[in-house]
Amino acid sequence: MKKEYIYEVENMPQDGAISSSIGFHGTNSKMVGLSDQFRRLKTDLMRGSFSWNRVHALYGTAGIGKTTLSMQIYQDPQIQIVYQRRAWVTVGRVPQPMSQILQGILAQLSVIKQGDEEIIDHCLKERSVGKNCLIVLDDVWEIEVVTFLIHCLPTIKNGYIHVLLTGRYRNWMSDFSLYEVRFLKEKESMDLLCEKVFGDEICPPQLHRAATKIAKLCEGLPLLIVTVADIISKSEQNRDPVYWNAVAEKRNSVFTDAYNRISKVLSPSYDYLPQHLKVPFLFMGVFPRDYNTPISKITIMLTAEGLSDAKGLLEDWEYLRELAINYSLVLCRLKSVHKNSQFHSSYKEFNANEYKTCWLHSSWRHVCRGEASKNKFYHLLSKLNDAEEEVLKGQRGLCIENNILFGIKEFCDSVRLNCASYTRSLLLYGPYHQYPIPIDVGFRLLREIDALTQRFYTFPIEILSLVHLKYLALTCNGELPSTILKLFNLRVLIIHPHMDIIRIRAPSYVPIQVWDMQGLEHIEILGKSLVAPSHVTSLRNLSTLVGVNASICTVLKLSTRIPNIRKLGIQIELMPDNDHNDILRCFGCISTLVSLKTLKISITNPVVKRGHGFPKAPWSLKLPRYLEKLHLSGTGFPWKYMDAIGSLPRLEVLKLRSYAFQGLHWKAYRRSFPRLQFLLIEESDLVQWKRRSKSFPMLSYLGMKHCYRLEEIPKPHIPYSYKRPSWMYVNGYKIIEIELVDCNPLALICVSQFQPDKGVRLDGIASSTFYEKPMTIKFQRYRVTSTSELKRRPL
Repeated sequence: MKKEYIYEVENMPQDGAISSSIGFHGTNSKMVGLSDQFRRLKTDLMRGSFSWNRVHALYGTAGIGKTTLSMQIYQDPQIQIVYQRRAWVTVGRVPQPMSQILQGILAQLSVIKQGDEEIIDHCLKERSVGKNCLIVLDDVWEIEVVTFLIHCLPTIKNGYIHVLLTGRYRNWMSDFSLYEVRFLKEKESMDLLCEKVFGDEICPPQLHRAATKIAKLCEGLPLLIVTVADIISKSEQNRDPVYWNAVAEKRNSVFTDAYNRISKVLSPSYDYLPQHLKVPFLFMGVFPRDYNTPISKITIMLTAEGLSDAKGLLEDWEYLRELAINYSLVLCRLKSVHKNSQFHSSYKEFNANEYKTCWLHSSWRHVCRGEASKNKFYHLLSKLNDAEEEVLKGQRGLCIENNILFGIKEFCDSVRLNCASYTRSLLLYGPYHQYPIPIDVGFRLLREIDALTQRFYTFPIEILSLVHLKYLALTCNGELPSTILKLFNLRVLIIHPHMDIIRIRAPSYVPIQVWDMQGLEHIEILGKSLVAPSHVTSLRNLSTLVGVNASICTVLKLSTRIPNIRKLGIQIELMPDNDHNDILRCFGCISTLVSLKTLKISITNPVVKRGHGFPKAPWSLKLPRYLEKLHLSGTGFPWKYMDAIGSLPRLEVLKLRSYAFQGLHWKAYRRSFPRLQFLLIEESDLVQWKRRSKSFPMLSYLGMKHCYRLEEIPKPHIPYSYKRPSWMYVNGYKIIEIELVDCNPLALICVSQFQPDKGVRLDGIASSTFYEKPMTIKFQRYRVTSTSELKRRPL
């Protein structure tokens, strides 16, 4: 399937040449938004000869405002005072010969209209003594253009030359001062929309709500906002609330027309992508708006559909990272450990597996879906008209955004006739549908079924004939059949229950035959009990096992059954005859899983007692040496056991819920938790927490929730000389966030009195529902590095 698609994209017609444009052709239009980035860039340019780098690069996705921002800089009066000679060149994707571009730049700088390169160069050196020059290279696609021009520019006596360039990709900009142009905030989007529609007038009150929603639907992309505004302003109904509401609800063609218009601007970015990135990028388009997709889900699905050459998931993650960082096409949200980092600010500091979710901007989703449908990669179906023969014929993937379509005979007949024999993937991403609808329309070669938004009362037996299936995700409360073993190619098995059903009869079990499905790499079965087989077998390819319930007896056998597991999340069911030593034996067994990185253990029926039932020695608790994330709930350990957790050298995230630890006092020993960055304690009887020196040196987030007796928290201490990743810094400060939710007011008093160390900024937030009216308090404390002056200011 991948080879066929690659052949088609490689043989697409190429765009014609796009000529360069010499000279500035901008206007004095007002820039809306991005004022913070304008100030930062202007400040750096105003430093002049003191700037460490004289090439400044603005990058970001198409239509985000790079050219507009550059125009504002170019026309700024203070910039014009500092830079007495200025030149502007729009380079373009297929530029003019380098000699012509260089001649145009030199002519603008020397204020000469005609002459060959040598004459212009001579005049420039003569006339520019003691003067500074600013050259703007707009819409640059290749580093060779910049390198050539910089090399050929003359040296100005008693002056200097700075270059400001804009481009869509940052993969060749690493040697320059980089500025990623961000998306507009909601207020900025609203201001831009109203300015383009109403001019100097204010938005009429009757249109304000609809206008706010329209601005939000544009998702901060200035090009889309301006295009939508242009369509609205030219309509005869541009003051009619009914029309505006129709636009806001997408009940007319305004957004579709806008997407089609700007696709001409966006498409060159897709065409320019390397072939190995085009397939995963197009695949991102299957996910609907507001569907924040976990990175692991995307990589697993790419592998299952045969669209990846990767031997493991990391290589696929790197594809997505490259699309996010180097090409600014995929938007990512970082995992909780990095929650203090500014969105989109320091992607280069992160590995791809540190992203939690990713998605496409709606304008890019429109481009991907159109391109994918044209090349028979997949086709979007949201209404009956989308199933016409000419577009459905031969489609290898179906993305359903209206699950009820399978209940319409005409739709099923069209799918059966035109593409059922070709289809490799069936993805149901419409609104959750709680009534079962059969989806069997003659599919035979399916590799993927993702139908978590479609409820099935019982497991659909017809799926068992799909022997090519590698990825199966269903919502089903029925029992899994033992014949699931027929799906011998299955790699991913995800079963979620219908959440409105509460089971009161005997527990439901994962069929024992699952242990014989040697190809399984990912098992996510929520609410069903796992039983270890009596015969000797193991799932050596299994890397993820989450959601299942397990008895103490089953857990004790896991180490030999899943030797290469990387992520384990289970609910341990305690029986009346189980004691604290049985829980420790479980952890001892789990500690032998040397590949384990993430562990989530929850005791489903915990007995809240004091810690005296456990052995006193803290090292009685055994854990995998190289754990990076640990979530515990209901375990009831004494706080002295935290010494064992604090010794883990790679632990970055620790979440403790539902009396995971019990006792009034906790004292962390010296040099403990060397890499911990995220700590959450929720529902605890802890009163006093103290720490010894050099513990928690990397902590960036501390959350204390529903700790009603808490009185004392230790002040986070970060040695000034301690090296931390640059994403932990904002404006030169090391950031620590402390969040208190429904805690003892004494804890808030304790935190509010903290005096941060030099170079540290403390962000605090406390919320409480104890009172008649819920209240939230925010504060920020920081210590200026240069003067050691302590400041406090409300947010």
